[in-house]
Amino acid sequence: MTTVTAGTSPRVAAAATTVPGGRVALARGLLLYLAAVMLVASRRPDGITNPQFWAEDGTVWFAQAYNHGALSALLSPWTGYVQTFSRLVAAVSLLVPFRDAPLVFNVAAVLAQALAPFFLASSRLASVIPDRRLRLLAAVLWIGAPNGFEIQSNVTNAQTHLALLSLLIVLADAPPTRAWATFDVGALLLGGLSGPTCVLLVPVATLAWLRDRHHWRLVVLGTILVPATIQLSVYLATGGAGREHTALGATVVRLVQIIGGQVFLAGMFGVKFYERLFLDGGWSFAVVPLLAAIGGLALLVHTLRVSRSAPLRLFVLFATLALAAALSSPVLSAVPRWDGLRLPNVGGRYVAPAILGWLAVLLWSACADPAASARDTARLALVAVLLIGVPLDWRAAPRADLEFPRHAERFEQRRPGKRIRIPIPPEGWKMKLVKR
Repeated sequence: MTTVTAGTSPRVAAAATTVPGGRVALARGLLLYLAAVMLVASRRPDGITNPQFWAEDGTVWFAQAYNHGALSALLSPWTGYVQTFSRLVAAVSLLVPFRDAPLVFNVAAVLAQALAPFFLASSRLASVIPDRRLRLLAAVLWIGAPNGFEIQSNVTNAQTHLALLSLLIVLADAPPTRAWATFDVGALLLGGLSGPTCVLLVPVATLAWLRDRHHWRLVVLGTILVPATIQLSVYLATGGAGREHTALGATVVRLVQIIGGQVFLAGMFGVKFYERLFLDGGWSFAVVPLLAAIGGLALLVHTLRVSRSAPLRLFVLFATLALAAALSSPVLSAVPRWDGLRLPNVGGRYVAPAILGWLAVLLWSACADPAASARDTARLALVAVLLIGVPLDWRAAPRADLEFPRHAERFEQRRPGKRIRIPIPPEGWKMKLVKR
């Protein structure tokens, strides 16, 4: 999440932080990561107990790797940018029997999704959130953030989690060991080459470097510039081929419903609460998101005004840029697209960074806001998140069981050259393969 202290110098904090060494630190790190993995997997357990391909995981990543070869697929952009993580997972999945390929995808997605909360709870952000208990709370909030069903345990949306991990690396102090330095650089490159969000990290990393001019900040910025340049070049070369060009339908009313409903309301009380409000319709759906937007933005502006926390401000900056980029060109089949973005359970990947930024503001304000009224308001909101939003939205509904093992068995029995269509969730999607 972000800082709960005000204006702490990263150099001073780093010097004051004792980093446990050797096997004890490694064991603690592994246990922490394992705990994050288990919590992530518990949000969508059917991804492990009944693995199936999901959307582009099957129709694009696996199908293209299988039909055209892993190397050819790896070098192919999709919707205007490079998708390295998705392509690598597809390549690995070709090494196992076809019926086990969805499990490879889902396990890889869980492992990737657990990295950011693990990093958040570790000592790497000790100068940002000095209290270990608060770091653990922030990690739990990160994993259980409401309105996040779309980005749970699937490779297609792992790019969101990798981008958020990159953001935490930008906000963190310099790595204390070579192993951590290798992790940072590797994660920044992998995340940057797996989606376009790395472009939005360039101004954030630049401001982080200008803040203290530490040489590691410059290493981070230079590392991010590599995938950002590649992603921009690919997008310009392809013209964003594959992206939606339907009517955007941008209106003030829809913007209020997206921000007030999807970010503030669903990000606090859960998407199930927001869905009930939407289905009820009438004046409540017109008024409640508006009030949520006004109240949420008021607390946000107040917090940014009184807080001297540079990491918090940079986090909110990134979340704002990510939401603005998403609103400018969302990939949705709904027409107009902003009308789709306001609907419950639609476009969750686009509002996830904004929701985490909102939770970061609540956590900082609840702990460190100098104004008692703002502090009490944030604490009340945080209690609502922990007691209502997180529990209601923790368990994602199981995906429709389309009997993938049966289709996989039939696929294996087909003769080479035979074209086959296999249904995968969400219902209506079909994976097209040519038997080898």
